[in-house]
Amino acid sequence: MTEQIRSGGFFQIMGWILMVLVVSGFGIVQVLTPELTSPMRLALALHTLIFLSWFALLIIQPRLIDQRNFARHKQIGQISIGVAIALVLIGMIVTREAYQSPDWSIAGMSPQSSVMFPFTDMVFFAVLYWLAIAKRKDANTHKRLMLFAGIIMLDPALARLFRTLGMPPPFLSAVEIGLVIAILIHDRRTLGRFHGATWFGAALVVATYPLVFGVSQTKAWTELVTAVLGSPPAG
Repeated sequence: MTEQIRSGGFFQIMGWILMVLVVSGFGIVQVLTPELTSPMRLALALHTLIFLSWFALLIIQPRLIDQRNFARHKQIGQISIGVAIALVLIGMIVTREAYQSPDWSIAGMSPQSSVMFPFTDMVFFAVLYWLAIAKRKDANTHKRLMLFAGIIMLDPALARLFRTLGMPPPFLSAVEIGLVIAILIHDRRTLGRFHGATWFGAALVVATYPLVFGVSQTKAWTELVTAVLGSPPAG
């Protein structure tokens, strides 16, 4: 069984789900706890704008394919390169600003260990996006890699959402794993098997856990982050 090229409905729906999560994550923090965003309002505003632009592409691009508007899809795809670069750059800026804030912590970890969270997001996003561009002539591979690039970058929005709602970190993992399962089910129904790009994307999602909860705790990682970003300010 082969997947038809005009099967963007699932990928559009997934794009909308990711967009809702991102809007909820950034929006609920601003509405309920605006004091948390005020120290780095400009960077977070740019961060939010670029994030929304990226996730909007995950909705627009599959729709253009369904409409067989390949020329416009290609034009927007070229624009997405700039959006992807900006996404990584602003992620680095926000991470550095957060690291320099007293008492910054993700999941109760030290500032050095917390850096691993955005670090893995940005590195894995870059890998998935680059491979998706390299495989742009293979529609089935391309769209799956792009979708996984979006899932990998959900962490900042989900972390803000669940922290503000007082929900523990496992909820974040549950959402991401749920999204991966949805792709696996789609593959099984449309292809009769799990696509190689799905296996690869799922592997990267899973790989984040030993990195953020294992490697990030090591002395070598702490020393590396301290050498690059300096010692965090005392709380």
